Amino acid sequence: MNKNKNAYEDNSLEFQFDFDEKEQELEEELEKVFSDFEMLKEDREKIGNPDALGKVVLEEVWKQFGNQIGLDMTAETLIQKYDREHPETYEEVGKKVMQDEKYKTQNKEMKKKQQEGNLFDEYTGKKMGQDDKANLDHTVSRKEIFENQRRKQANIATEDLANKKENLNATNESLNKSKGKKTIEEMAKTRKEREEELRKQNERANKKIDESNMSDTEKRLAKEKNNKRLQDKLDADDDLMKQKDKTARKTINKEIAKGVVKETGKKAGKDALKAMTVQALFELLKEIMNAMVRFLKSEAKSFKIFLDEMKVGIHRFISKISTFIRTGVSTAVGTVVSEIFGPIVSLFSKLSSLIKQGFRSLGDAVAYLKDKNNRNKSFSVKVAEVGKIIIGGLTAMGALFGGELVEKALLLGFPILETIKIPLLGSLASVIGLFFASMISGVVGAIILNFIDNFIAKRQIAEADKEIIERGNKALNLQEEQKVYKDFKFENQKITTGSNISKRHEEAHAFMKDAYEKIMEDIVQFPEEETSEIIDEEDVKLNKRFDAISSELDDILAELNED
Repeated sequence: MNKNKNAYEDNSLEFQFDFDEKEQELEEELEKVFSDFEMLKEDREKIGNPDALGKVVLEEVWKQFGNQIGLDMTAETLIQKYDREHPETYEEVGKKVMQDEKYKTQNKEMKKKQQEGNLFDEYTGKKMGQDDKANLDHTVSRKEIFENQRRKQANIATEDLANKKENLNATNESLNKSKGKKTIEEMAKTRKEREEELRKQNERANKKIDESNMSDTEKRLAKEKNNKRLQDKLDADDDLMKQKDKTARKTINKEIAKGVVKETGKKAGKDALKAMTVQALFELLKEIMNAMVRFLKSEAKSFKIFLDEMKVGIHRFISKISTFIRTGVSTAVGTVVSEIFGPIVSLFSKLSSLIKQGFRSLGDAVAYLKDKNNRNKSFSVKVAEVGKIIIGGLTAMGALFGGELVEKALLLGFPILETIKIPLLGSLASVIGLFFASMISGVVGAIILNFIDNFIAKRQIAEADKEIIERGNKALNLQEEQKVYKDFKFENQKITTGSNISKRHEEAHAFMKDAYEKIMEDIVQFPEEETSEIIDEEDVKLNKRFDAISSELDDILAELNED
């Protein structure tokens, strides 16, 4: 008995473990696995479901139309905008430069210095006499500034740059006319050939004078003028002229750079806001329309159900705010890049939109790959999804050119459409062109995307089947683990119960032994009649004690039977 007792005690100590807590954990985990299992089966049924394919074309057309409007609203570059708002020719602008108050003021100051005897030729370094013909030269020529594309980006008028104080330098009339529209750098590079040609011209001029009917005095004076004009040109100091040119260009370029940064920043912000607004409006309209469709399809129609569907639509719209922000950022970046290459981009009407669409597609692809929900997808599925984004971008680019073609075709037959303007969107012909191009490109894009979707669906079905099998196996393993723990718990309870029974037997044995010894002592000490009374009392006590032990044993056996 002692041996069994020790075994019970040892086993009882060995299995001191919270089985109830572990069993609860297994139950919760198994419940979660079964829940995921059902969700996987539902998701698998949705993959490649033909009922969903009908929405692809409609959504793609809708997306392209909104996308094209957003791109069209931001397509115009700063240079294109400046040319549209300032259609003046160079001749008109050149006259405006010479009539500008800043030029007139500087010219008066030059004349005043000459009369005071304090005027120096900025290109030769020589002091100019009162009888010399002084000119105020634009070191960086008016034509060069007029044609400067960055100036247009900065939205600065030609006269404001041409008549900067640093760009107006006094020189003699002959050198000024010889310089003309040439740059200082061009003059320095061709100086030798130019001077040789100037001497030949002067010789021919003097020869004509000698062959003329003028008097000798007139001939001498005329040739002196020719020679002085030649010398004025030959006296040009390359170093002085280059220094003046450097100073003028530094001032002009600094002014242009500040203007370009300012105007590009403003345009990028406006373009981002326009693109975000258009996309948000189209998305909001789509969600409201979808909510209306769901409401009309519902069996019980009430104002509460209508509000509930609208709330769902608004909630879905709000959940896409990050997408609108990403569109704004990509549009702003596209604008900045377009303006960096402004002189080239401005030569092509749709190049700016192509750049922005490219950055938008790139942003969408990066966002997809960074999304934590897509990290566990297979490489082939990721490649296919990125391919969808690229295809969407390419169809959008196709729509850009398609819209222009449709617009031109419409204008050939209905030129009046160009005169009907729609605020923010342009002419009616442009809007119609956008719509039809978006519809065509949307359908083509949807067909291509459908093929890609089918490929992705096959991959996802295979992955879903694999995941379902793995989840099923995990559920079976958890059920097996549950069974093992329940058996383990039952065996532990049997051992514990056996140990308790053994202890009760020992207690009963000890009690009976003590009672027997006490009764025998009482029999020896007392007469027979008294002994009989004592025995009767002890019997009553023994019976009560046995009843208590029996009741405890019944409770233990009842617990054992329940398990």
